[in-house]
Amino acid sequence: MGSVAGDVSRLAYPPARRDDSVVDDYHGVKIPDPYRWLEDPDSEETKEFVARQAELAETVLAGCPDRENLRGEITRLFDHPRHGAPFRRGNKYFYFHNSGLQAQSVLYMQVCHDPLLELDP
Repeated sequence: MGSVAGDVSRLAYPPARRDDSVVDDYHGVKIPDPYRWLEDPDSEETKEFVARQAELAETVLAGCPDRENLRGEITRLFDHPRHGAPFRRGNKYFYFHNSGLQAQSVLYMQVCHDPLLELDP
């Protein structure tokens, strides 16, 4: 894949607002978090910032001759079933499963009909 290092000077990154009023106190140590506002994915400001970042990325990726090869390789690497470790709550067993390219895993549940497990709190 080619490099865009020479083009970096021409990229116009969207400005990220700093909010210096957000400061956490961890056991007496003050830690500023000026970009906390970006943690709210539903806020209009965050959506706008992410959209502008995506537009910038698209301008860079549009000129990448290997883009489709890269997309295919990433898809191939992620396209496999994934299972989470099962866990029990009461007389039910739960586990997460993703068939491969699902956006998120699905929670599955199965009822256990073992009378000994039903006695366990």
